[in-house]
Amino acid sequence: MRIFVTIPHFFREVSVDATNNSQRIGSGPERLRAVAATISALHQHFGNGICGLDHQHIKAHPVGPEGTCVLDVVICTTGNHHLLSGRPLLKPLFQHHSTDAEPLMLGFECHRLLREAQGKYDYYGYVEDDIVVHDPMFFSKRRQFDRTFGPEALLQPNRCELSIIGPIFKMYVDYRVHRSVTEAYQNIDDQPTLEMLYGDETICFERPSYPSAGCFFLNAEQLDRWVKSPNFLDGDTSYLKNPLDSAATLSIMKTFRIYKPVLSNASFLEVVHSSTRWIGRRLRH
Repeated sequence: MRIFVTIPHFFREVSVDATNNSQRIGSGPERLRAVAATISALHQHFGNGICGLDHQHIKAHPVGPEGTCVLDVVICTTGNHHLLSGRPLLKPLFQHHSTDAEPLMLGFECHRLLREAQGKYDYYGYVEDDIVVHDPMFFSKRRQFDRTFGPEALLQPNRCELSIIGPIFKMYVDYRVHRSVTEAYQNIDDQPTLEMLYGDETICFERPSYPSAGCFFLNAEQLDRWVKSPNFLDGDTSYLKNPLDSAATLSIMKTFRIYKPVLSNASFLEVVHSSTRWIGRRLRH
């Protein structure tokens, strides 16, 4: 399998807009840990540096060709406002694409990179710089969903936050929002639910009122549809009144019927948000 992933990344000590979550306020070390986790997880689960240890011969055996992927990661930045310089351990894991774009518009620069890579890969990903894909079966599950329901249906993962302090240890932070927030862009009553047999379990999916996940992955046919649609690079940044949220969600929401696993099946396809912004709040449950 060939996978291409683009990541928008921006950091400076004084945020452009301290009230804007999309700037991801945080210390340099904290943000660097998040970026490193995002990049390294992709290689740990989908790259070609995966081996089994032979204790008898003290030798590492690479997994066979059927278990390896071609993985290319490109990080898109603006100016010198990033944490990538002087990080020798990370440098072999990505390509650096520097731009002069406004920080809030970096996501759309990533969209352009996805278009430039068209025809070369099986899956094309957009991943915010604090999202960790930690499921080695992620693309296997996506392939089955895609083959079952066709290119018009796009399966998004559930984004979760984790905590070692109860009473809530894991929270799916994009579970639900008032449908008025997204009804101008999608009709969640159109084929609202789907079911798929996976192993010996039936997995249920729903059209979510809150389709955000901080990332998206398109197969080759879906990328072609998206790039040819009027929604691609249409300049619309109205979703949540935020260009970065719009880059991660709006254009695909207007192009595809988006699904997520229902809450009882939420872990079927999930990603981890490195932040604890939501799980750390006191909430009713």
